[in-house]
Amino acid sequence: MRRGLLLWTAFLALPVWAAQPLTLDEAQQLALKNNRAIKLARLKVDEAGHKRENARADYFPKLFGTANYQYFNKPLGTTVTAGDLGLTMLPPPFPSIPVPINLVKQNMFLGGAILGQPITQLYKVQQGVKVATSDQEIARAQSAGREDEIHYAVEQLYYGLLIAQRQQAAAEAKVAAAEELFKDAQNAVDTGNALKVATIGRHAGVLEARQTLLAAKDQVVDYREALNFLIGLPAATELALTEPDRPVFNLASADEAVHAALDNSPQVKEARESVAKARAARRAAQADFIPDVTALVQYYHQSGVPTLPNDFGAIGGSLTYTLFDFGKRQDLVRERGTQVAEAEENLKRIEEDVEQNVRKSYRNVERSLELVNVAREAVALRTESERLTRDQVDLGLALKSALLDAQASHTAADADLLRAEAGWRLAWAELRKQAGIR
Repeated sequence: MRRGLLLWTAFLALPVWAAQPLTLDEAQQLALKNNRAIKLARLKVDEAGHKRENARADYFPKLFGTANYQYFNKPLGTTVTAGDLGLTMLPPPFPSIPVPINLVKQNMFLGGAILGQPITQLYKVQQGVKVATSDQEIARAQSAGREDEIHYAVEQLYYGLLIAQRQQAAAEAKVAAAEELFKDAQNAVDTGNALKVATIGRHAGVLEARQTLLAAKDQVVDYREALNFLIGLPAATELALTEPDRPVFNLASADEAVHAALDNSPQVKEARESVAKARAARRAAQADFIPDVTALVQYYHQSGVPTLPNDFGAIGGSLTYTLFDFGKRQDLVRERGTQVAEAEENLKRIEEDVEQNVRKSYRNVERSLELVNVAREAVALRTESERLTRDQVDLGLALKSALLDAQASHTAADADLLRAEAGWRLAWAELRKQAGIR
C-alpha cells in the first residue's frame, strides 16, 4: 500500500508538458490541416465547383408547372341566334330565336406543364460553363498558392527554431567557458600570479555570455510560439525538432527553373485562367445578338370552358429577339473586349515578374550553397582545434577553461553551419514555391 502511494506520488511529480516530437513534414501537414486561410481557400474551390455544375444545368430542358383558379362574380356567357348557329334552313321565326350559351363557367381552373429545351442559347450556356470552369481553376490556383506559402512559412519557423535552439546551446557552452575562465583568473589572483584587474575582464565576459544566453532563450520562445500558432498547437507546447533530410536540388539552370515556373506557378495559372474567363465572357456577350429559340412541349388541363376539351397538349417553339436596345449589347461586347486586353496584359506582367523572381532566387540558392561550404570548412577547423586543445589538456599543457572555450567555439560553428544550411534550404524552398514545384 505504501509502495503504491509512493509510485503515485512520483507519477504526479512528473512534468505535465513533455516535449512533443515534431518533424518538418508533420508540422507542414498540421498547418495545412488547421490553418483557417487554407480551409477558406479549399471552401472557395468547392464553391466554384458547385457554381460550375449550376451553369452546366442550363444545357438540359426545364419543366415548368402552372396552375390558375378563378371564380367570377357572375356567369360569363353570350346570346346567339339560330342563324349564328348555322340553322338558316329553318322556317321563320326560328332563325331569329335567341339562344343563351355559357362560354365560360363561373368556376374556372387552368393548369398545365411546359417542357422547354433551349436551342440557340446553348452557345451562351457553353461560355457560361467555361467562365465557371475558369473560376474553379482560379480558386484551385489560389488554394495551391496559399498551401505553398504555408509550407514555406512553416519551413522558415521550423529552421528558425532549430537554429535558435542551437544558438542557445552555443550560448550555454559560452557561459560555462566564461565562468571557467573567470575561476582561472580568480585562482591566479588568489595565488598571486595575477592582479585583481585580470578578473574584471573575465567577469565582464561572464555577464556578456549570460546576456547572449538570455537573448537566445527569448528567441527560442518567440519561434516556438509562432510555430505552434501556425500549426494549431497550444502556444506553450514544447517541441523536440528533428533536422530534416537534405532536399535534392534538381534544377540544372536558371532557364530550366523559369520554364518550370511558367508551367506550374499558381500565379501564372491564375492569370492564364483569367484570360480564358475574359474571352469566354466576351463570347457570351456576343451571343446576345443571337435570337433565343426554345423548343416547347405543353400539356394543359382545364375545367372552365365547356367548348374546349378538358385535357389537351401542343408541340411548338418560341423565338424572342431584342430589336433595339440603344447599343447596350454592343457596349457590353466592347467592355468585355477591354477586359480581355487587361487580362492578357496582366498575364504578360506576371510572367515577367515570375521570371525575374525565379532567376533571383536561383542565384540565392547558388550563393547559399557557397556559404554552406564555407561553414563546413569552419566546422572542420573548429573540430580540429577542439581535438588539439583536448590533447593539450590531457598533457597538462592547457587549462580546462581552454577546452571549454574550444568546445563552445565548436558548438557555435555547428550553429553557424545549421544557419547556413537552413539558409540554403529556405532559398531552395522559395525557388520551389515560385516555380510551383512540390
